[in-house]
Amino acid sequence: MRRVVMLGLALVMFLSLAAAAEALTVTVYTDKTAWENAVGGTILTEDFNDATLNVGVSFSSTESGHINTAPGHGYYQDVLNSTSQNYPQTVWSFTPRITAYGGNWDLGGPGGGGNSLNVYIYDILFKVGYISNSYQGGFWGFISDTPFTSVQLIGGGGDHQQNYTLDNMVYSPVPVPGTLGLLSSGLLGLFFFRRKVF
Repeated sequence: MRRVVMLGLALVMFLSLAAAAEALTVTVYTDKTAWENAVGGTILTEDFNDATLNVGVSFSSTESGHINTAPGHGYYQDVLNSTSQNYPQTVWSFTPRITAYGGNWDLGGPGGGGNSLNVYIYDILFKVGYISNSYQGGFWGFISDTPFTSVQLIGGGGDHQQNYTLDNMVYSPVPVPGTLGLLSSGLLGLFFFRRKVF
């Protein structure tokens, strides 16, 4: 009986996550000004110029992720090897929840350019998109109409390790920015999952 109850709970959780992902609308931006204009609310920046993160921001890395504050640096760096047995990932967590996330990404470094970085909203294991291995300091970010607490980065498939750095990480905490207030007008039922790229 206990097993049936546990399986039932697992099914309910899975269906809840699936429903959340189905109603989610995420917009990806490669232009920081367009991202800032679309956020339309509070934007906070972590510049990584020291080892102390902004209040409410934390990260975990199964590999060698760390903040590099050496002279002339000032960024977060990590190496995600798709063949590692550690399930290579970096997870950024935020309190309070956020609705927008981004930063300047540089994918490359020792060992080649790697494969790419897959980006997920970790709360519901929703794939937002990927950052190409050709990124060299450019902006990549996204806005979600549903608040979330964490972002997961995973190295793309293949045999090459993905070296990357992240600088000037930006995010927008709840309350939801004004340009995303569309959902508060009762139109949630009209939305299905969609992803846009600007």
